[in-house]
Formats: sequence, C-alpha cells, structure tokens
Amino acid sequence: RAALSEIHRVLKPGGVLVFDTISRTLWSYTTVWLITQEILNIMPPNAHDWRLFITPIELRAALADAGFSTVTDDEAAWAGLVLKSPVKGIFALAGSGFKDPLALFSYGFVEDPNDFSAQYCGVAFKPPRV
Repeated sequence: RAALSEIHRVLKPGGVLVFDTISRTLWSYTTVWLITQEILNIMPPNAHDWRLFITPIELRAALADAGFSTVTDDEAAWAGLVLKSPVKGIFALAGSGFKDPLALFSYGFVEDPNDFSAQYCGVAFKPPRV
C-alpha cells in the first residue's frame, strides 16, 4: 500500500500505472510458486513469497485507497495472462531432458480477460486535476 501511495504521489495527474502481478490462488501456488520456483528452479530460491501475491479484488481496493481509478470503458483494461500452450510447453521441457526449465514458457503467454487465476496485468489511472 505504501508503494502504491508513493507511485500515486509522483505520477502526474492523468498518468497511467501499468502493472503485471501474480494472484494469490491455489492455482498460482501450485504452478507459479511450487512447480516453477521450488521444483524446476526456474526462479531463484525465495524469489516469490506466495503469501504476498494479491488477488484482483484486493488490488482494486488498494489502488482505490491510494487514489487511483480503475474504471474504464475498455473491458481489456485488465486481463489474465495464461500459457499459450501449456501442453506443448511440457513436451518442450521433457524434450530438453528437463535441463531447460524455460522451455515450459517457449510458446509464450496469451491474454485471457476471464482468467485471473495465476498472473494478470492491467492499468490504473491517476485522475486529472480539475
């Protein structure tokens, strides 16, 4: 919350905050934290603390508390990010003999406006001066 307040303070009126974060769900615990960090070691140890992940509802409240607006006419202002082809990614990982953990992500991510279960991105606005 302190970070959002500081961003709001230094952002010019009418400015846009663009973010990408991880949701705190059982799915993100399993896929983002347990598998990619703890088992495959794609990320350094302790890179993520799952307890600090934030759900979209919590983030919207924190943004509003800091003075940001998340209201927009564009429904794509917030979107979930999911693996484009998780099955192909698993096969690519297996094909590398599990030596290239980044192969799991080799097919990239795609936006899904309805899936906020793991990772999501969006925008918030600092209202212009009146």
